[in-house]
Amino acid sequence: MKVAETDFKDGRISSEELEKIRLIHESYPRNIDDSTGNEITIYKPIERIAVLTTEDYEILRTLNSTDKIVAASKYVVQSTEQGCGELYADGAGFVNIGSPVSSVDWEALIKSSPDLVITYMSSPKQEDLDQNLKDTNITVMRLDSGNISQYADIIDKMGYLLDRNDEAKKYNRFFEEKLGKYLNAVSGLSTSERPMVYLEADFGGGQTYYTCGSGHAHNALLVAAGGNNIFSELQGFKQVDPESVAVKNPEIILRYKYLKDSPGIDKDLSDTAALEALTDDMLGRTELNRTPAVKNKKVYLFTWDCTKGGGRFYLGMGYLGKWLQPEIFQDYSPREAYQEYLKEFQNADVDVVNKGVFVYPEA
Repeated sequence: MKVAETDFKDGRISSEELEKIRLIHESYPRNIDDSTGNEITIYKPIERIAVLTTEDYEILRTLNSTDKIVAASKYVVQSTEQGCGELYADGAGFVNIGSPVSSVDWEALIKSSPDLVITYMSSPKQEDLDQNLKDTNITVMRLDSGNISQYADIIDKMGYLLDRNDEAKKYNRFFEEKLGKYLNAVSGLSTSERPMVYLEADFGGGQTYYTCGSGHAHNALLVAAGGNNIFSELQGFKQVDPESVAVKNPEIILRYKYLKDSPGIDKDLSDTAALEALTDDMLGRTELNRTPAVKNKKVYLFTWDCTKGGGRFYLGMGYLGKWLQPEIFQDYSPREAYQEYLKEFQNADVDVVNKGVFVYPEA
């Protein structure tokens, strides 16, 4: 932006505004790589953001940048309807741009005039982005914010782009103090010190014997928490043969369930009937009754609240750690750590110490 000397002399631009213009000129453009390796170039301060993921919505709250959000996914805007309780109550006023996986409202997205759209690694599909945003100047950034190995770096990058470096450093220090030290201890374990784990995941379809292999966020949680995934050689999310599970003889079984009609974050602690039934189902499968996991009743269930946003780490990884490496995680309290995160960085008035059904059995 060029400013004529007469503009300043005539008082049409204040000294404060002139200084702001100078700082912008000196600090832009800014360049980062997103999680796909695509270089993102920002030429001026980001003022308007559309965010399609709950993980990145929480990152923006952590960085004290929700004032820049103009549009969000339905999982934020309609949080109580989508099984999030009051966790994203502050997002109800944003423009609803649908789901990044199934139904983006492209018209609403474009009308919200964002400078930046933040979404998942592969959703929406690139061809959909190209087709629907081809006549706009909207920048799209894909972030793998569910991946623990990239999270701290993503926080730092977003802090840089949004001029929130202090907030980014504050969060990363908090993470290291609360959970990082446990994960560091786990990272030094040998293969023989990690139990063999079968992870079964139901993302809402009700099918059984679907599992997550390399490249999937659930596998990353399992490995970081100290387990060996018996199907680590698989890519992504796939169904496996029941006999192949039995042959691999897991010592521990983790079962993930998305309970859309039963949001756990608002439930009474004793309301575990649904999770107990799912655990009993797994223990009752005759094809698995000879595995150490079933014989020793080491079957654990965790829900969606453990795999979204900050819950993915403080709850999900925390509980998995207590089940897979109980000696290392013996002093860690998933609920207390998550509550501190919500209070310190999310400004969310949600009680996750005295309420919420996230796992069964409670570690």
